[in-house]
Amino acid sequence: MRARRLVLASVALAGLAVAGSAFTASNTFAPGATAPATGYGSTSVSGATVNSLHYNLNASGDNVDSVTLVLAGDTTGSAVSLGFNGGATTSCGTGTFAAAATTYTCDNGGASFSQPTAGLTSTAVVVN
Repeated sequence: MRARRLVLASVALAGLAVAGSAFTASNTFAPGATAPATGYGSTSVSGATVNSLHYNLNASGDNVDSVTLVLAGDTTGSAVSLGFNGGATTSCGTGTFAAAATTYTCDNGGASFSQPTAGLTSTAVVVN
């Protein structure tokens, strides 16, 4: 009887784990791409598939100067923007399409972002 309860509990927990993972995945990253890790809490993506997202930090590593963003496919005809911590988004300008992906350097219009890594809790990528 005890073994049967243990098996049933294991099956129930496995079912919850599968259901939980199915409902919590909201970011779109290409197969093999990993979500960036810089001390943020989350990245939300709207309108495209992200192949990679790389934070370019200042020399001391405590501020995000720019972000290199690679999107799947040709998105050069789209408006791409990026924002931090739920604030306003900034245009990433025109991307460069090559090898089935479009690369953007999001740099706050040529000036560095003033986003401390210690306070970075979320990043939003919006493609329209």
